Amino acid sequence: MKKIIFTLLLFFGLVPIVCASNVPLTRIGDRYYSTLEEAIMNVSSDDVISLLSDINLDDSLVINKTVNINLNGNDITTDEKVFMVNGGFLTLTGKGTIKETKPNYGAIMLVGSTNSADEKYSVVSVGKDVTLEGWSGIFINHDSKKSYGVHAYVEGNINAVNDTSGGTGIGIYVNGKIKEEESHPVVNIMDGAEIKSTGNGLYIAGYSTFNIGDAYIEGDESAIGIKSGKLIIDGATLVCNGEDYTPTSGYQNGIKPSGATIQIESNNGYKGKMEIDISSGNFTSKNSNVIYEYIGRGDTSQIYSMSISGGTFTSGKSKNVFSLSDSFKNIHSGFISGGEYSTNPNEYLKSGYKVVEDNNKYSVVKNTVKEVISNNYKDSNKNNFIKSLIFILIISIPLILIYLNKKYSILKIYK
Repeated sequence: MKKIIFTLLLFFGLVPIVCASNVPLTRIGDRYYSTLEEAIMNVSSDDVISLLSDINLDDSLVINKTVNINLNGNDITTDEKVFMVNGGFLTLTGKGTIKETKPNYGAIMLVGSTNSADEKYSVVSVGKDVTLEGWSGIFINHDSKKSYGVHAYVEGNINAVNDTSGGTGIGIYVNGKIKEEESHPVVNIMDGAEIKSTGNGLYIAGYSTFNIGDAYIEGDESAIGIKSGKLIIDGATLVCNGEDYTPTSGYQNGIKPSGATIQIESNNGYKGKMEIDISSGNFTSKNSNVIYEYIGRGDTSQIYSMSISGGTFTSGKSKNVFSLSDSFKNIHSGFISGGEYSTNPNEYLKSGYKVVEDNNKYSVVKNTVKEVISNNYKDSNKNNFIKSLIFILIISIPLILIYLNKKYSILKIYK
């Protein structure tokens, strides 16, 4: 009897052990796989891999083909760089988290091509229910200082945390060695996306284009730190929570804290050539400037163009909304044609616009038709006066010379 009981216990005790190694963790249609690596090996471009359980990877997964993953309420983790997309298309949907357990690089690393003809080489799409967590959510790296054909579409959430040495996180990072303009990285932060970071919400060091819609971006050191490329904002909410560290000095391996919402470092060690276009949104610094531009290295502003046509800009602790270098002011005149500000932006207005103050809020509006006519009339009168003065001088000078010559001749005869 004891032998029978022991045999039964042994049998039932072994059942989970035998099945454990064969428990499917992923599914593609009606096919089941025990590892994510195996599912990726067998997936085709039209397939969707559905997770059936949380997955802890031994190492990073390299994506060099089209891979669609539905997290299906589960998480994928590894020490660092959960996915490295190099010559592939990765689409993440469903609720779940992609997470570095020992934050160092990012939940997803994108590596571009060295061939400029590759317009879409490494692409990632992060769905609205997906969360990326790591030192960065997305880390855009280079190969031999080239990164052609990188594209990112972010609709979900990013939680950037300190790395294992205590270095503050960065929501989305673009390596500063990326300087090529052709087929440069493009990041689209979609409506509804949310990025929170212990450091910079975005750090745009390398040449790239960021298109930011109605998203939320928050950082403790800055919401956005930029040294190169194009920044286009339409509807975003940007918040910086940190202390005021301005004036901030330049840095060749990252960017130092400022406390500003948008921190712009002109630094000739990077590509520069910055183009900034803000059409709407809410921009808040709790303790510093909203837009802070300074010369980190060199003596010339690297901002090629700046335009603000709308948005609400609130600076903290009696700081001005804008703090801009003398070089910037010498190169650019008016760049504001709309928006509401916590301090008066009058010196930065485009021609034809004025500031209206109401309860310590300064709104930029277009001049009325009457004001335009009046200003034109004043300008016209001023121009007419100058023209008349020039005409009088032109006529008078010869007459004066004739008079002096006659006088000189008379004096000469008298002598």
